[in-house]
Amino acid sequence: MIAIQDRFPHFKRPVTFLKYYLSKQYVKLYPQDMFVAVCGSLGKTTTVRLSQAVLSQKYKTITTEANKDSVTNIPQTLLKLNPSFQKAVLEMGADSAGEADFYHSLVKPKVVILTRIISEQAEISKLLSFLPNDGIVILNWDDINSKKLAQQVPSQVVYYGTDPQNCTVWAANVRIENFRTNFELNLGVERVKVELPALGLHQIYPALAAAGLGVIHGIPLTKIKIALESVEPEDHKFQLLLGPNGSYILDDTFSATPIEVESAIDTLVQIPARRRMLVLGEMIDPNYSADEYRKIAEKIYKEKLDFIFLGQGSIKVIAEELTSLGFWEERVESNMLNSQLVSKLLKILGKGDVCLIKCSRSVRLDEVVKRIARKN
Repeated sequence: MIAIQDRFPHFKRPVTFLKYYLSKQYVKLYPQDMFVAVCGSLGKTTTVRLSQAVLSQKYKTITTEANKDSVTNIPQTLLKLNPSFQKAVLEMGADSAGEADFYHSLVKPKVVILTRIISEQAEISKLLSFLPNDGIVILNWDDINSKKLAQQVPSQVVYYGTDPQNCTVWAANVRIENFRTNFELNLGVERVKVELPALGLHQIYPALAAAGLGVIHGIPLTKIKIALESVEPEDHKFQLLLGPNGSYILDDTFSATPIEVESAIDTLVQIPARRRMLVLGEMIDPNYSADEYRKIAEKIYKEKLDFIFLGQGSIKVIAEELTSLGFWEERVESNMLNSQLVSKLLKILGKGDVCLIKCSRSVRLDEVVKRIARKN
């Protein structure tokens, strides 16, 4: 036990080690090609949910639970396996040193899906290096950091994205209609129209990744379409709600990174609205620089959003940059408490307005959403 705990510092409690040891022995009863790993910086949980829906068209599939720590989640999931399951989709966070070795010591998937990667990550690269020669990596062609990793992979690479020349499955004619994300899913000369219940232009990438997984498992596009359209959006992840006075609220209060904020703004401007508003809470990560906040301000200025309401903390840089860019000062308020945000939104929101509310989960702007959303 001591040697393993030294190797994997995650094990600080005997119960964690016990689950690890039992799941490691138990998984030996199942074939390696049963397992699919999903890793990356953004979109892992959504990709897992969509992958389960797609694979379930042909196989009984189990997945890790949503929004849980992978180090404890994966052993717990493996211990739930039984002979009726034919596929297991495992979300693998790879943020800390040693995690790739930990996962590989437990389970050796033959298929890995890479979602969007914010920067080069050594643990993900290491995880890919463990793949057997007959393994498959399903990779986002549109993401430059993912393509860099592909150069190190000895296994087969299946690309997804928006480039028909280089992608096995690709999206075309992506648009927002009736608060849904519509696109054409292509495979060679085959094409189906997909209407995702989830709202957001960025949602096409988890859908395409899951479609790629379905294709390599011989699932027809028509069944992939049915699966993708069956998955409802998660709470607090670009969730559409009715707001006060005939307005609409986009609740995206689960997480926030600079890239996610810019992607969310891209979707916001695609939605028909009388006025578009952005409520932004602090992004809790010491690695985010003032320059990244300035880029968000430039995005807001470029897209000409109507009102900007900022919470407290480091995001005040956005207000300062908007002022320097010449944005309307009367349409920006900064350093606001949650109670002040509630009062302001109840007062200002009107028929046809769309308000995006986004923050890191710990900022708890979901409390603001709860106060202003209409009960169904």
